[in-house]
Amino acid sequence: MTDARAGQSDRSPSALGALTPSTERRRIPDASLYVILVAIVVLMTAVNPERFPTLSNLQSMLSQLPILAFLSIGMMISMLSGGINLAIVSTANFTGIITALMLRALTAGDSASATLGVTAVAMLAGVAGCMLVGAFMGWLVAYVEVPAILATLGVTTLLDGVNVVLTRGYTISNFPDALLAIGNGMTFGVPTPFLMLLVVVVLLHFLLNRMPFGFRLYMLGSNPIAAKFSNINTRAVLMGDYVLSSAFSALTAFVMMGQLNSVKANYAQSYVLVAVLACFLGGVDPFGGAGRLSGMILAVIILQIISSGVNLLRVDPFFVTAMWGAIILVLIAVNHFTGRWREGRRLARMHGPGAPEGAPTARPSATEPNSSPRGERVR
Repeated sequence: MTDARAGQSDRSPSALGALTPSTERRRIPDASLYVILVAIVVLMTAVNPERFPTLSNLQSMLSQLPILAFLSIGMMISMLSGGINLAIVSTANFTGIITALMLRALTAGDSASATLGVTAVAMLAGVAGCMLVGAFMGWLVAYVEVPAILATLGVTTLLDGVNVVLTRGYTISNFPDALLAIGNGMTFGVPTPFLMLLVVVVLLHFLLNRMPFGFRLYMLGSNPIAAKFSNINTRAVLMGDYVLSSAFSALTAFVMMGQLNSVKANYAQSYVLVAVLACFLGGVDPFGGAGRLSGMILAVIILQIISSGVNLLRVDPFFVTAMWGAIILVLIAVNHFTGRWREGRRLARMHGPGAPEGAPTARPSATEPNSSPRGERVR
């Protein structure tokens, strides 16, 4: 407990870096993801050499990547605390609908003629609605102590109904050029959404690895009891966690509005599954406390390449959705059997010929039932 308090008081970058999940543990998933990335690119190029390795396809992938990346980042933020945010897509649709309705109200129905100032006011209204949703989920999880999966599932159902009521089931379209540029703009041949993603990733990396909030978030997910006794306001961290997670839904909403020039109550519903898959493939611990942004971004790139490559082959989109589910099941199985193999090796080393007599069996501590002595989660 003394070490935890000392770590909480020493907030220098070096201290925060040392107290996050070990560097050795992080490098291994990233290395395997690089191998998978290269293999997928080679495979897609070999299967479709005329359409896949082209500049237009690269620009298309860079334009589509931020939507999945922002949703996956929002999912990762919630998972780091040991929770989950199943409402990220519904929140994104809600944000887009609020923005679209504000544009209509401020321009007497002619949204396309909105000035830059009016567009900014409408977007701020959408962000405000998004933040309220995040704060409501955080309140349910932190103060009412509803399990995150139930709280966010309930909010998802609520927002889906509200979105249908607000739009009456119709599509709202025809947005101003300033909003369309967010999704379709190009800067020196690079899609504007991708440049936005780069900036966000740099800022989030700094927040998670160099700021006290990031340390507290990792510690909360790793061991909530230790975090509480280390003078960390766990409720405030959870509130901030879900508000920040919802903020990425707002970014997703604006990019989708720019690319589709429309909003609807049920856009991108299948992306919840893909966001969970990206987090799991990227090495984010579903129980909290471990996960690296770089690994998750690599996983998003891999999934985007697979999606684009399969679409170029004109595969049935329903088959693609089934494929995401199959990949999740395979990853769960691989993770399970890999964990059992590592545990078997560890026990074999402890009881092998070189082990001292009477060597105790390594078991989790009574106060930390799910953690190893180094603070890593036991599989």
